[in-house]
Amino acid sequence: MALLIELLLFVTPFAGFLLWRRLNPGRPVPARVVWLLAAGILCGLGGAIWYGFSVSIAPDSVYVPAQLGPDGQVIPHRSEPRR
Repeated sequence: MALLIELLLFVTPFAGFLLWRRLNPGRPVPARVVWLLAAGILCGLGGAIWYGFSVSIAPDSVYVPAQLGPDGQVIPHRSEPRR
């Protein structure tokens, strides 16, 4: 089911564009739509870059995965300075 949803989310923009082209043959894409698409792509790339920098760890750190503590509680993952 999850694969079907992912496939549907991937195909929807292409299907929408093809439907628009079918209903408006010969009409060029308005410049406003092109600028909005470019702005959306830039916002998506900017958000991905910001997220990548916000969750990254320092180069001199070591990643410690989540562990099960002695009392049965989960100790979350963390980064520690290299020794």
